[in-house]
Amino acid sequence: MFQRWVGLVLVASFLAAVPAFGDDDAPPAALKFGLDTRVREVTLHNLLDFDDDTKTPPVSDAHFFRVRHRVWSRLDLRAGLSLYARFTTEWRKYLDPYLSPAKTEIILDNFYCDVPKLPGLPFSLRIGRQDLIRGEGFVLLEGGPNDGSRSIYQNAILLSGAGDVFGFRGAKFDLFAIRNLVKDEFVIANDQEKWLTNEDETAFGLYVTHSDLFSGKNEAYYIYKRADRVAEGPGCNRRLHTLGTRVTGELPWNLTFGMEGAWQFGAHDSSHSEEKCADHQAYGGYAWVSRSFLTLLRPTIRLGGFTLSGDDPDTEDYEGWDPIFSRWPKWSELYIYTQIAETGRVAYWTNTSAFQAQLALELSGRTKLAYTYYRLHAPQAPIGGCTDRGDLHEWKLSSKFSDSVSGHFLVERLWPGDFYNEPQDDAYFIRWELMVKQ
Repeated sequence: MFQRWVGLVLVASFLAAVPAFGDDDAPPAALKFGLDTRVREVTLHNLLDFDDDTKTPPVSDAHFFRVRHRVWSRLDLRAGLSLYARFTTEWRKYLDPYLSPAKTEIILDNFYCDVPKLPGLPFSLRIGRQDLIRGEGFVLLEGGPNDGSRSIYQNAILLSGAGDVFGFRGAKFDLFAIRNLVKDEFVIANDQEKWLTNEDETAFGLYVTHSDLFSGKNEAYYIYKRADRVAEGPGCNRRLHTLGTRVTGELPWNLTFGMEGAWQFGAHDSSHSEEKCADHQAYGGYAWVSRSFLTLLRPTIRLGGFTLSGDDPDTEDYEGWDPIFSRWPKWSELYIYTQIAETGRVAYWTNTSAFQAQLALELSGRTKLAYTYYRLHAPQAPIGGCTDRGDLHEWKLSSKFSDSVSGHFLVERLWPGDFYNEPQDDAYFIRWELMVKQ
């Protein structure tokens, strides 16, 4: 598949040289490049077992540095076409003797061709390995969750156009196809056979955006995703349809708001036979409202919440929300690790709801301090269990030192509830970050 993209990029380069598509007075090509480095120190405590007394491996404590380097280049061709490539490497240094650092890889993080206008058609095209984000990332942001924040790319084809062509004035639509494999096809150095996803994933979708509704945006989408198991042993493949909508805008009294809701349906099929494992029916959504005040420190108050359905153990169907391409820390850096013990997967947001309250202060033009509180709950209790997930507190100090340098200091702490088994000691996540880009 990746070789096909290379061929398409070469064809695009050839078309860029054809005078009929370009301006004879324009230079044949313009080259840009840049780089960035991100340094993080991370401390984790009790994120898997909530037990202070665990002393021997495997434990849920860790202390490490992670440093990511990225180099990118963009070639703008005569016809308006452009080629973009980004190379990424990230290494870790663990300060715990029982943890061994993974091999440092060099990966082709992004590699795509942009065609701003297809000949004879009112559409633009982006084809190749690309970051694909829509809305607040509730359903579409992360393509390879198992490598953390090293990369978020999708192997995708994206076709975009204006809705005016179909009589929908002010609308924009995106048609996309995604193919993400368990293992990266194009690791340049030190291939360690790392699993980036848990199944081979194929998806098709339509994402429509319309402006000027409530002085904001109205978005709607449909995504079909197929997840095929590659692991040996019994298990189920998933065929899921996700329908959703997102609305953001302004309200009276200087309020702003955002809300999104989605419904999932489909089936889980046996990976070794034609038998059906279960039907799939699930839902998820969030809502928030915020207001800023023109007083000292310019405080902003935000209230909201989210809910993601859980599987009812008393039915034959599966009702748990599937975070199709959104396994990332959208609400908490700490909580994505607790989900490993519960679901076997990092950042697998499901069977969770929360009330959220946030106060953000602007300490200076470049420095902000935010405190966020989450009251966590489980829509479905495990067999014989309870639904109180606990109280999560988050403090984040962020600053932009210059146009090229930024950083933050983040602390999260969770007091677990009776959803978890005893003992229940608190967990915390601490991280500082420095980001330099050019």
